[in-house]
Amino acid sequence: MNWNDAAEDFLNQLLAETPRPVREQTEARLRSTAEMIAEDDGHSRVGVETVIAAWVRNTPETLRPELRHQMERLGLDPRQYRHLLD
Repeated sequence: MNWNDAAEDFLNQLLAETPRPVREQTEARLRSTAEMIAEDDGHSRVGVETVIAAWVRNTPETLRPELRHQMERLGLDPRQYRHLLD
């Protein structure tokens, strides 16, 4: 599956904040989930919105309340992703 440049850049931003010991596993899990979501949605390319959905989906429930703050730090408006967070 193809990834657009913005999706790759966003994934790399997420991975830069991921501890090194789990970075490779996290990347594999996010890529797999993003590609599955894109495929399910009938897309042939992964975009930023899909990576965000994969990130939220792969975040453990106990850590999800912190996602809003992380989104803000990354320049995202969490209100746009309320449907993923609630």
